Amino acid sequence: MIAMNNDENTQIIIPTTMITKAQLSSVGINLPDDQAQALIQHVEETVNERISEEIVDSLDDAQLAELVALQDGDVPAEQLEAWIRERVPEYDEIVEDNVTIVLGELVENSEAIQAQ
Repeated sequence: MIAMNNDENTQIIIPTTMITKAQLSSVGINLPDDQAQALIQHVEETVNERISEEIVDSLDDAQLAELVALQDGDVPAEQLEAWIRERVPEYDEIVEDNVTIVLGELVENSEAIQAQ
């Protein structure tokens, strides 16, 4: 899960998208395990921050308040994700698009990343 703050500093937690070493390899980034793990963590944080922003932007004030209330009630991650999917029908597309965009950014910078 990743937390984000909206304009009113309400903390929003969105289910985390996982990035794998295989995905990095598929875009031509081959690093030692320790460096790959650090890059994966950074990529996941970036992707999830972008996903969170899009989800928050797509909710109205009442839905955002309901989401915060669910989180404050310690709702399981699966239930929270189901709630988001119900209210953000394009959720899967948002996730897929953001993963693709961030992996594309990695491709553009792959030489610099692997030179570190």
